[in-house]
Amino acid sequence: MLSSIKTRVIAFYMVVLFLTLSALGVFLYFSLHKIVYNAIDSSLLSRVKALATLVTENDNETEFKFSDDVMWEYNSPKSKSFFQIRRFDGTTLEKSASLRDSELPFQTGEDQTSLKTIFLNGEPTRLINFYAPEDNRHGNKEKSSAVKNKGHGLIIQCAEDIEDRIDLIQSYSIVLSLSILFIMFISASGGFLIAKKALTPIKEISETIDRISESNLSERVTEKNIPSELRDLAASFNRTFDSLEKAFNRQKQFTADASHELRTPLSVILSQGEVALRRERTAGEYRDVLSTTVEAARMMSQIVQKLLTLARLSSDKVELKIEDINIGKTIHEAVKLLNPLAEQKGISINISGNEQPVIHGDRALLLKLFVNLMDNAIKYTDVPNGKVDIFIKKEKIFVVTEIKDTGSGIPEEDLDRVFDRFYRVDKSRSKEIGGIGLGLSICKKIAKLHGGRIEIKSKVGEGTAVTVYLRGDKDGTQA
Repeated sequence: MLSSIKTRVIAFYMVVLFLTLSALGVFLYFSLHKIVYNAIDSSLLSRVKALATLVTENDNETEFKFSDDVMWEYNSPKSKSFFQIRRFDGTTLEKSASLRDSELPFQTGEDQTSLKTIFLNGEPTRLINFYAPEDNRHGNKEKSSAVKNKGHGLIIQCAEDIEDRIDLIQSYSIVLSLSILFIMFISASGGFLIAKKALTPIKEISETIDRISESNLSERVTEKNIPSELRDLAASFNRTFDSLEKAFNRQKQFTADASHELRTPLSVILSQGEVALRRERTAGEYRDVLSTTVEAARMMSQIVQKLLTLARLSSDKVELKIEDINIGKTIHEAVKLLNPLAEQKGISINISGNEQPVIHGDRALLLKLFVNLMDNAIKYTDVPNGKVDIFIKKEKIFVVTEIKDTGSGIPEEDLDRVFDRFYRVDKSRSKEIGGIGLGLSICKKIAKLHGGRIEIKSKVGEGTAVTVYLRGDKDGTQA
């Protein structure tokens, strides 16, 4: 039931509002109750003191000097004001006509003024018992245990019917309760509308996201007309969809490129097989067909192998066999593997710099990284007496290896795309030397897995410099 954010917000708001209004209502109710009763008690105390000043005793005789101005409110049988004068032993000396046959309650043994609410003839009545010792009566003292113990002094009782005041307080509490309910209703309605309006941008974001699909990845969540609190959320969604769109585009491009690259060797195999089957061939002709077919299959195998390598390196769960690796030794291993190709093309390979830096990495992957980069440098260097210079150095936290060739170079407009899968600067030449455009993509992945990066600088006609940055160990040297 409370799964909706709007419902939870409104429910929380209503609970807080209800508790606040209830606390305020209780405070106002008791404040009014106290004010009303304080006014009644103050009036009763004033009346009883006024009566005390009109009572005198001469020769053990008590006289009451009540004037009409004082007694008019007590004389009517229908009056709601009452008084009764007693001795300490409870003997009644005088009472108002408004009491008729009734008497105000009295408990002997009490020795101080008290206020209480009683029921007189079934009606709520406020009563004050005022103790007036005879030797201090005109001083209006409220207590004298010594005189009381001698059996002297008077008890003056005043009372007033407070039913109308109680009705007032009850009416006030009803109005207050209805007001709270009305405010709750108005607040709930207003809160619902406000919450609905406040959540409209979220609904719009949701609708926009629902419209985005594989065939419609270009649509984005509008960030201009939404609250600032949701702007970061919209921006996050847009960044996510940007990444997804790029990933889908790369996937489509990769699929198209892979299909194109595999189509060529497959077409060669198919055409060679069809030609061979059209008529009887000599052993030499069959050998040529098989040789071409094997070469095409080898090309397919290279493509598939490199695709599998890329897929493995792109996985989130790739496992590296980490060990301490001396970069200089790894470079020498790569050079040893590629020396036959370099000698065949008359290219010299020179290693210089600090050959001792050590990094923590996967030996097989790092060897593949340097072999791929050196292989490219050798393959694309066709000038007489060409050379490949390798320089190793330690730069802050990185071990830097620069592989520089004297080849044909790469046009500036192609530098940003050389790491894309299946991208080749000169496609016709790449086919001649067996390139399929996956080597640099693999190198980039390997460097990234080792916390590094690859940078390329090139100038057409002068050659290319590839710089590999790999994180080194603490001091960058081998123990």
